Amino acid sequence: MKSHTLMLYHRWLETATPEQVDLVDTIFKVCEDNYENGGDLICECWDPAEIVEAFESVADAKEYIGLQLEKATNQRWGEDDD
Repeated sequence: MKSHTLMLYHRWLETATPEQVDLVDTIFKVCEDNYENGGDLICECWDPAEIVEAFESVADAKEYIGLQLEKATNQRWGEDDD
């Protein structure tokens, strides 16, 4: 579980509920599994408190990841169908 690996997370765990810890760990896992498909931003830049504030569910995070992938695809050079 990523939420147990860094000092930032240890401090956050002091005030987090078990449900929040489960949510954050699940979202980090989904993001790590989809790192190159939009999950990298959350893995690299977001802390647990930001995740809890931004997402009410794993489905919300998956939607955000999908939007990040779509955004990256739309911003690259090349044809729309390549």
